[in-house]
Order: sequence, then structure tokens, then C-alpha cells
Amino acid sequence: MIFDVRTYDILMGRVPEYMEAVREVALPVRERYGVRLAGWYFSDIGEQNQVIHIWAYRDYSHYQEARESFRKDPQWINDYTPRVKDLILRQRNQMMQASDFFEERLKT
Repeated sequence: MIFDVRTYDILMGRVPEYMEAVREVALPVRERYGVRLAGWYFSDIGEQNQVIHIWAYRDYSHYQEARESFRKDPQWINDYTPRVKDLILRQRNQMMQASDFFEERLKT
């Protein structure tokens, strides 16, 4: 299993608006293509207006297929992207692999 860890810096005070778009559109669209949410966090102490998403994929092949699919999804194109494109100041991505003891716990 691999994990796409995304860190976003969001405009000041707009994290709730961003979270709403993810809850209503991004999460259901990604789930349609077999992408699992492994973690979703926003800052409380320290650097503010920061969000971290962690999306789980079976392997790199699944990552490529799902990414191609959800990026072509009409709901992603017409609903999600327009809602969030002006909220994000900066984005950083990492692909991570899970330890064997984490994957066991994720399956439950």
C-alpha cells in the first residue's frame, strides 16, 4: 500500500470552506475510484491554515489509474476544482509507503 501525503497552505480563515468542499465533493469522487482516506488533519497549534490529506492506494498502478479517472470526473472538474482553486496558496506532495505494522491496522 502507498500513501499520497498532501500538505496545503490555505488562505487565512478559509480552512472551513476548504474542508466543506472536500467533504461534499472530493471525498466522494475519490472514493468512487477506490481511493481511501487514511488521514485528514488541519493545524491547531503551530503554523496555521494548513491541511494535510493522506490518501491510500493499493500500489502505484492504482494511484495512476485512479488519479487519471477522478481528474476526468465531471464532478471534480465542475464542482470541486472551481471551489478550491483560489483557496490554496501552496501545495506539497509526497508518496509514502506504509510499515508492515501500520497496514495491518488499517485493514480493520
